[in-house]
Amino acid sequence: MTIRTGGCLCGARAYEIDGDLEGVWVCHCSLCRKASGSIGNAILIVPKDRFRWVKGEDHGVTFALRPTYTITRCKTCGTPLPAEADARNVYVTAGTLDTPLGKGVRTRLFCASRADWDRDEPDVRRFDERSS
Repeated sequence: MTIRTGGCLCGARAYEIDGDLEGVWVCHCSLCRKASGSIGNAILIVPKDRFRWVKGEDHGVTFALRPTYTITRCKTCGTPLPAEADARNVYVTAGTLDTPLGKGVRTRLFCASRADWDRDEPDVRRFDERSS
């Protein structure tokens, strides 16, 4: 069975996921854009029985922004980490994976709420590494 690992920037929190996943979900709602500071939240939906903390389970802080919207972050580095607000699933922030997923974006939510700048210009520049 495939085991994928992930964690925060400072290494205080780490997790494992058992098995394959369908792909990434991207939410473009205004809450997810604000929480991420980017186009939205990219998450993996993982059944609870396939997710486990291997380090720092108690090293997170959860912000309850609304009754139905929470954000969990590492207490030290602030990395947004898996949310366990659901009885069945854990919502893993895709950018915290350390091992390849082998899948792309599968679902986009709240597309009508996308920021107007969330698109490439026709003459977009692309770099394999940081530009100079």
